[in-house]
Parts: sequence; C-alpha cells; structure tokens
Amino acid sequence: MDFKASRTAAIVVVAVMILGAMPAARAAPPPAPAFWITPETLSFDTGHYNVGSRFNVTVWMSTLVPSYAWQVQVDFNVSQINVVRADYTGSGKSMFFTGHGTIGVSPAIDNVTGFVAHGESLVGLDQAAAGSGSLFWVEFVIMAAPVADETLTSLVLVDSNPDNTFILDSNSSSVPGVGMGFATYSLSYQPPIRDVAVVDLSFSNYRPKQGVDNVTITVVVLNNGTIPETFDVTIALATGSPIAMLNVFDLVVGSNATLTYEWNTSEVPTGVNTVTATATVVPSDINPTNNEKSRPLTVMSPTGPNTDLNGDGRVNMVDIAMVAHAFGTHQGEPRWIPAADVLPDGIINMIDIAMVARDFGK
Repeated sequence: MDFKASRTAAIVVVAVMILGAMPAARAAPPPAPAFWITPETLSFDTGHYNVGSRFNVTVWMSTLVPSYAWQVQVDFNVSQINVVRADYTGSGKSMFFTGHGTIGVSPAIDNVTGFVAHGESLVGLDQAAAGSGSLFWVEFVIMAAPVADETLTSLVLVDSNPDNTFILDSNSSSVPGVGMGFATYSLSYQPPIRDVAVVDLSFSNYRPKQGVDNVTITVVVLNNGTIPETFDVTIALATGSPIAMLNVFDLVVGSNATLTYEWNTSEVPTGVNTVTATATVVPSDINPTNNEKSRPLTVMSPTGPNTDLNGDGRVNMVDIAMVAHAFGTHQGEPRWIPAADVLPDGIINMIDIAMVARDFGK
C-alpha cells in the first residue's frame, strides 16, 4: 500500500501481516500531541554489532483529545540501515488502541527511499480517550560498518510531512501541532578482540609401548575473541621433535574445535616424554599465555613388563621409588601416578608395591 496516498486509503486497508507483539522500553515523551521513538539513542560498536546485526525501535503516540486514527512514517538512512519487518505492539493492534475494535494495515517498507509507514483506525462511532501508548515496533538490520577510527551516524526520525504522519480526532480532522521525535543511530569502530587458546590436550593411551601402540592425540582449541580465527596448532615433544601440525579454519567466535592426530610411537624414546600443543599466536592476541598446553606421556619399552613404571626397559629402584611415592593414593589425588597402579583398581597399595618388587632387576 502507498502511504503517500490519501488518508482515507491509509486507514481502511485490512492488515494481512500479524507478527506478534514485541516489548519496548518507554522514554519520557515530548509534549502532547506527539509521535516519538524509543530508544532515543541507538549506540552500537563493532565489537558487538556488525553488518547483519539487528535492533528494534518502538513508535509511540500521545494525544490531548480523543482520537480515531493515526498514521506514522519513519525515515532512515538506507546506506546504513534497512527495515526487516514491522508490526503493532499489541496483538493485531497497537497498545494505544487496546480495548477498541480496529482496522489495521500492513506496514509499508521502502528500503530504496528509506521509510517505513504504518497506520490504524477505529471502527464506527468509537473513539479513544486522550493519553499515550505504543503504536508499532520496527526491526532494523545494519547494512554498513565503519572502518578504523570511524563512526557511522544517522537519524531515525518521524517524518514531519502532514501527508505522511498525522493523528485524526473523533471527527476525522487532523490534530494540529503534533510534535515529531527522532532517534540517533551510531555504529562506532571497536578494534576486534583476538584470543585463541589451547584448552585441552589428551591421549588415547598414556603408557603406549614403543612402536607397538599408536596414540590418538586430541587437542581442543577455543576462540575467545570477537572475530573468526584461522590458525595452526603444532604438536611437538619437549625435545623439539615435531609430531604434527594441524590447521584450524574460520573458528567461530566463542566456539571450540577438536583436533585429532594418530601418532606412531616407533621413533619416540622410552620413558617420560612431554608433549606440547601450541596454537599460533594470532596478531594482537591479548593472552598468548593460553596458547599452549603440555602433558606427560610415558612410552614403554616394547618388551618391558608393566612394572617398568618409567618405561626405560628395566625394573629398578626408580620404579620402586615411584610406586612408594604414590602409596596410599586414589585416582585424582595429588600424588597419584597412573603407572604405579599396576593392578588397575584405582588405589595404589601394597599389592602394587609387591608386583613392582617381584620384577626388580628384570
């Protein structure tokens, strides 16, 4: 429907789009009679909003005399924002006309010229008492983002042309002296926050036999920043020997990625090895200390017994000392050593010590 046409046409077309009510906060209104917009200040930054982000405004009306119909056109800058949709603030009608029978219209949305228009009329000899209330909400989408140190600013304002915006009293005459409000829209540039982190490193087998058991290495990374990130994760031994380099592409803000690598242990020295997963430090990373995670992994001799706790191929006083140090502990306690639980029952006791002692010298 063309809201630039006659007022009569504007108030008789029955609405065909009812999207439901949306709440809005009300600011102090200008002197009645008036139309105004809330919120009056629409300040956003690129740290939280960008092209494609959406926000809402609500249009309000106040009167000093009984009213019968209204029509409002809201103008905006199409280079910065567009209208997605609009609807009455009540269920199929405005909150202003709550309790009355109404004839509604579908909102007219023009993202070329830059306006959204809406209207509503009572029926028959009805009239609404003087007062104030909300009329309709408008959902906008951001169409442009500022570059560094720039702020995009424009107005979202009630059109003052009396052919586009008016209140009709109970005699269907235009109410004179209607004030027109506006809101100020701004989108300012905020440098992105960049922070990638390695949050977990684990192995499918913490005591593999050299060259016999493969180990699945699992690395979990997190994007703590405000933009998607692409980076590499390097897995290596503490000696500097590389194991693998894994790639992460466009990791979404606030999300995790789980990376796995199947590791052949044939070239890994026996004993305790420290494996480290390191994420590439992205430019301006605010916390590079969380880009790395290390875990010990004991590579066992392919022929050694399970009582060879440090995996050097022989059972000696080192192994005895390890099980003695962990004596009396349960899984998860500070002195717990998984390898020392030779009889895997979740507790390190004299049975485990006896089993290591029995193999002493092997």
